[in-house]
Formats: sequence, C-alpha cells, structure tokens
Amino acid sequence: MPESPANHRPNRTPTGNPTLDSLLAELSAADVELNQPLVSRTVVHAGRYMTIERDLAVVKEGSTSERDIVIHPGAVVIAPLDADGRLLFVTQFRLPAGGALLELPAGTLDLHDGRIEDPLAAAHRELEEETGWRAGSMERLGGFWSAPGFSTEYLTLYLATDLRPATEDRLAPDADEDLRLSRIPWRDAVAAVEAGIIEDAKSIAGIMLIARRLETNRLADGSAKG
Repeated sequence: MPESPANHRPNRTPTGNPTLDSLLAELSAADVELNQPLVSRTVVHAGRYMTIERDLAVVKEGSTSERDIVIHPGAVVIAPLDADGRLLFVTQFRLPAGGALLELPAGTLDLHDGRIEDPLAAAHRELEEETGWRAGSMERLGGFWSAPGFSTEYLTLYLATDLRPATEDRLAPDADEDLRLSRIPWRDAVAAVEAGIIEDAKSIAGIMLIARRLETNRLADGSAKG
C-alpha cells in the first residue's frame, strides 16, 4: 500500500503544565484506542499540488468505512504586524465562497522534486509575494489543521515584524492572483472577526492567537510599570 504524502501528526509534545499534559496523555491513549487501521488506499485524482485518495479503514466493531481524503502538502499563514500595531491583510476573490474575502497572507508549501518546502522559507516568500513587504523577524506561533475531517492540510502560523518594503528584486504574486492590500489595527481585526466580517478560518485563528499574545504582553508591561 503506498504511503500518503501527509507528513504531520497531531501534536503530543509535553508542556510542563499538569492540566495540559493530562489532556495530552488522554489524547495519546485515544490514538491507540480509537485507531482506524487502513485496509486500502486508492488515488482518485492527482492534481498540481493536491491528491484525492479514497481510503478504506477499519472502524469500531471491525466494520469498514470508505473516506475521500484531500492530500495537501501543507501551508503557512502570516500575521504581519507593523510598528503602529496594524496587521496587513489581503483581499482576494475566492471562487468556492462566491465573493471576496479579507485574509491574512498565506500560501501552500511548494513541492520541488517531491520534497516539501520548509515552512519558514515559505512564510518569507508568501509575505513578499502577497504584500510586497519583507520581515526582519518571523516567529513561529503554532499550527493547526484546516479541515481534519477530509484534508491533511496543516498550516503553520508566523508572526512577522520589523517590516520593510521589498523594493529590489521583489517576488511578485502568482499570475492568477489579484490582491488588494490593507492595514487594520489588530483590535479592529478582532472586532471584524466577532462581527462576522472576517470569515476565513486561518485568518480568524491567526488574529485571535496574535491578539492573545499582544494583550498578554500589554498586561505584562503594565504590571512591570506598576
């Protein structure tokens, strides 16, 4: 049976927090207790960078279940934060959504001779291509599955700071991309999520994680000054 190109597994790294580590222990036990062994794997469609598989797996009580799964190399999402506390967003038309969406810059990991691009390199590349800006600092804040019910896509989130324009040898967007750039104060971005204006899942996750970081830093600075 061929191996799936998916190269991520759920995070099971201990945190040092007893409550969180007990959750991890429960999940690790569930990995074994709820495991669904594969019986067969068939490639239904092989696209430019995504593959659709039809997997047959053993589920509870020995019965089998057929699943259609989108095999995706992974992606990155970048939260570019400028010196004035504004996040850089791109607006683009999304055909499946039937309209334009306001999103954080993001993109799929490139495939080169079967090898998947390093996420950090992809984050720098996508930021420059989609916004025309480069980052002096690119910090990994975490990652998440976009749609684990049917896709292997795993997105890595980066906080980009120390922004500067890519004036020389700028990497241009893909030929089929028509993007509009905007800057939104991070608190207004949170409000846009809460109001249902920002509906893109990866952007919502990135905004809320960044907001948590910035609010925690603000409170810590206030405590230090107090």
